[in-house]
Amino acid sequence: MNQLAHIFLTYFALSFIIPDTQKYLLPIALFAITLDFDHVPGYVKMLLISKKEKAKMQLEDYVNWFRTAIQEPVGIITIELVFLILYIYGIKNIYLLIASLSIAIHWLIDFLTVHTRPFDPINKRIISLFFHSKKQRVVSEIIITILSIILFLSVYI
Repeated sequence: MNQLAHIFLTYFALSFIIPDTQKYLLPIALFAITLDFDHVPGYVKMLLISKKEKAKMQLEDYVNWFRTAIQEPVGIITIELVFLILYIYGIKNIYLLIASLSIAIHWLIDFLTVHTRPFDPINKRIISLFFHSKKQRVVSEIIITILSIILFLSVYI
């Protein structure tokens, strides 16, 4: 899913959990897209290859380049365990809650909308729950982004 949809959907969900959500827009936006920082090497690789090589790329190539184990359950559980340990040891900060929930929501959105490897590193099988073709993915991403903007505006304004 694209970064705008992640930000808007995360903000919408957190608006029901965190009071005065408006004053936390920037941290919510930052933590909503933090997991996607692992895409940067893939974007760099894409810039360095020819159009001919891009045309030959298969779905598995994209998943290999743009999704790391950090975006799969093993990574998410590890991150959330770190947040839980910090919480148990007395760090009861609103930003910790925002980070934890934003990352969990990001994972859920991706799990429902993109090709993932939910059993990585044990099993490298790629799955997609709903959108199997590139056309389905593009159309759904446009629709979900528009809906996420509407949902965001409904709670922000």
